[in-house]
Amino acid sequence: MQEFYDTRAPNPPTRAILVGVKLRDNLMHETEESIQELRQLAETAGIEVVCETIQPRNMPNPTYFIGEGKVDEIKPLIEELNADAIIFDEELSPGQNRNLEKAFDVTTIDRTGLILQVFAQRALTKEARLQVALAQLEYALPRLTRMWTHLSRLATGGGGSRMLRGPGETQLEMDRRWVRRNIGNVRKALQAVEKQRHVQRRNRSEKVKVSLVGYTNAGKSTLFNALTGETVLAEDKLFATLDSTTRKVDLPQKQQILLSDTVGFIKKLPHQLVAAFKATLEEVSEADFLIHVVDVSHPEAEAQIAAVNVVLEELNATQIPMFMAFNKIDNLKNEEGLQILKSQYPDAFPISAQRGDGIKELTEALAHRFGERGTKLSFSIPYTEGKVLDLLYKHGTVLNTEYTAEAVQVQVRLPKRYLKSVSEFLVAS
Repeated sequence: MQEFYDTRAPNPPTRAILVGVKLRDNLMHETEESIQELRQLAETAGIEVVCETIQPRNMPNPTYFIGEGKVDEIKPLIEELNADAIIFDEELSPGQNRNLEKAFDVTTIDRTGLILQVFAQRALTKEARLQVALAQLEYALPRLTRMWTHLSRLATGGGGSRMLRGPGETQLEMDRRWVRRNIGNVRKALQAVEKQRHVQRRNRSEKVKVSLVGYTNAGKSTLFNALTGETVLAEDKLFATLDSTTRKVDLPQKQQILLSDTVGFIKKLPHQLVAAFKATLEEVSEADFLIHVVDVSHPEAEAQIAAVNVVLEELNATQIPMFMAFNKIDNLKNEEGLQILKSQYPDAFPISAQRGDGIKELTEALAHRFGERGTKLSFSIPYTEGKVLDLLYKHGTVLNTEYTAEAVQVQVRLPKRYLKSVSEFLVAS
């Protein structure tokens, strides 16, 4: 199949001016923190930030988002600082984007476009590239001006095919037709991937599933490695993980779970990405438990918790039982912020996934909650049925074991979904 999902721009910008807007209902420190996150996103995309500026406004300017005076202020900075892009910390309308590019005569990127660019660079697998391609195409459709220079390479791909303009059809109409057709192609390819995921989930349906969720760079992958013994990529960068990874984990009471590491969330996460990554994020919505990993050393930890909760609501996952893991306690300069958060979330577990602090307490709590699931049952397992005993230990909580001459007498708390597999050995409930 032709690789129409190569999502990386051929000539990305290298030097950018960041522009933030403090609207009437926002606090200045929130706007400043958001700009710093935008800087991290730009640096993750390989763009050097040469200047930052914030304009207070009651409401966005419908033409430029910022005021005309601010536009005039930025123009000379572009040449002076040799900038080749302006990056806005808001989502611009297609009209605003076009007006700004005309005024500045350099690439203008909004927050959504930058996040898509970061995702495009960090997408390694075919599935991730397909998901990013779908999000990019849907984002590009109403913005088909400069975007076309990025996407035109995909039109011919490796097959050398060329699009022919129809009678009276403008370049813009042709571009839109091409984008719509490729949105359909990518969706079909993703449906095939989703079918494979569905088969995998069906095969794993007997297991208790736990998903790690959290703000990007909160330390989910580091915790995943600590719990599984794996070496999944864990960088101090935004969106180090795009593909969901699932591994078996043995809990302290011999129970076994499936643990999944998922893509990190972020404030103003583009809805195109939530929709495109639906198959991956289903690991979250279909989990039996969630572990919400929070970077408590971050000054905006509380706002990041709120941002994660917004995405969980969008995924209809707010009713899933959740453990809070307050990560990076080794990075705390003082414990005042931690104590404030602990007063709001008294059941949270302070941990350092890097050093291993608090991991034992977290897994023991998970094992305890695992053990509370299901009905208390008694089984008589013949010594020839070792697999049955293994199933009880892996999926239930064994409360008592007695070895007799004929069989192993086991008292266990077991979720109902496993009862059919072992019902012939049931003694009493």
